[in-house]
Amino acid sequence: MSAKLISPYLTSGYEWLRGNLHTHTTRSDGSQDPEPTARMYADAGYGFLCISDHDTLTWPIAGPDGLVLIPGLEVAGGPHILAVNVERPIGKDQSRQAVIDEAVAAGGIAVLNHPNWGFDFNHFPQDQLEALRGHVGIEIYNGVVDALEGSALATDRWDQLLSRGLHAWGFAHDDLHDERLFARGWLMAQVTERTRDGVIEALRRGRFYASTGVDIRRITVRADTISIEAPRAQRIRFIGAWGRLLHEADDWEAGYRIGGREGAYVRIECLGRGGRCAWSQPIYIVREDDDQAEGGR
Repeated sequence: MSAKLISPYLTSGYEWLRGNLHTHTTRSDGSQDPEPTARMYADAGYGFLCISDHDTLTWPIAGPDGLVLIPGLEVAGGPHILAVNVERPIGKDQSRQAVIDEAVAAGGIAVLNHPNWGFDFNHFPQDQLEALRGHVGIEIYNGVVDALEGSALATDRWDQLLSRGLHAWGFAHDDLHDERLFARGWLMAQVTERTRDGVIEALRRGRFYASTGVDIRRITVRADTISIEAPRAQRIRFIGAWGRLLHEADDWEAGYRIGGREGAYVRIECLGRGGRCAWSQPIYIVREDDDQAEGGR
């Protein structure tokens, strides 16, 4: 059976830009003011940052040269939603779908936050994740939950969405509250211009990967084969529908040829020292006359 691979990644004409979208300051429950927070990220080599205080728009702020600042907020009042690239507050006392719709109408993007936070690992119930439309994805890693109840990792939720044909990109963020605990999870975006619009375009299109400390140099798709190079990885895993392990290699580079048991997508995990990891976005598989995967956007 012939198959077509649909990758979100560019092969030329881009630069990798590191960023964090989930950031709290003293304008809500963070420990540091907005301006020194922006400087801290810039000094660590970040190229873009969204200050996303709880139900508060911290904007505008003065940022250092070279750091692309993006307005946004984290909307509570229910399971938390990150509204990025919006310049007006979004009310929390409304349905989660209304929050997403308002963010999108304002020219922004919405991300569903820390699904596995809480004693019951259920901050965002799965049926609600599957019912919502219009968001770009979910947090598959959240740094602050590493020190709280629940699980920082939510690739199980991600695979459920993808396996049911629902589109979602995977995000990793600090969810910064304490400046001593930053740079735990971040995004590396392929941008064609180092601007706010350039970053948002990359995030909408899935031209990024999520990481806690492993770098991906390139992801290449040719015919029916996916190849990856991740210089700091010790093991590379190709994952298909329902989290099924398709192939793994104890190396920093690896390839996988489509064989028919993947389901509708393949994603890649690059594992490094100390539990560090990088996660690719899903590469969709269209077989013969199947419609292109687009899911629940």
